[in-house]
Amino acid sequence: MVALIAGLTGMVMSGSGALGGMRMRAAASLITSSVRTALTRANSRGYPVRLVFDLEGGRIRLEETRDRMLRVRSADEGAKGGAQAATEAEKAAAEYARDIIQGPRAPTAGFVPVPGYALDGDDPALGRELGKDIRFVQVQTEHDADARIEGRAYLYFWPGGGTERAAIQIARPGDQLGLTVLINALTGRAKIERGRVELEEARRDVDFQEREEP
Repeated sequence: MVALIAGLTGMVMSGSGALGGMRMRAAASLITSSVRTALTRANSRGYPVRLVFDLEGGRIRLEETRDRMLRVRSADEGAKGGAQAATEAEKAAAEYARDIIQGPRAPTAGFVPVPGYALDGDDPALGRELGKDIRFVQVQTEHDADARIEGRAYLYFWPGGGTERAAIQIARPGDQLGLTVLINALTGRAKIERGRVELEEARRDVDFQEREEP
């Protein structure tokens, strides 16, 4: 009887692990497909687009703007025509940056949710859920000086196929490794790697292989 119970327990645990692995792959695939969608929309519409990663909510939102936008690092984003800040902390940082920079300033770009991207409901502002029990560990993008581990992170796309290098790490409870989705800036290609991979220095496009799934 003890052996039977142990065997059944092992089967349940194995099934649970397999299900968790499927959810992880589905979440990573959602990120890569969202990257392709953003690239396509930026090129077809001719406007900047961004993916918004809600780290606390575990959701992804697609937004676009018809305003002009300069490619700058996060410290200068609000002051030099970057994207409009979303959280209170981001607004405060943007206001502080504007106060200390001299000279004329370009207006910040205002982004709005893209209708049709959200599949979880009628409100495009909700975006899409990463997956049950799946969370963002951190999001690193080229314009951010530090990795985002809370709040919101943004990945930008420009007409003509341009985007940013990014490393998006996801995991589920009890998973010490997780998965990382790496984005190439020049091609927009995404590949999935096991474990938590930090954003590397820029590499040549020929060194970045086609998208790989575990």
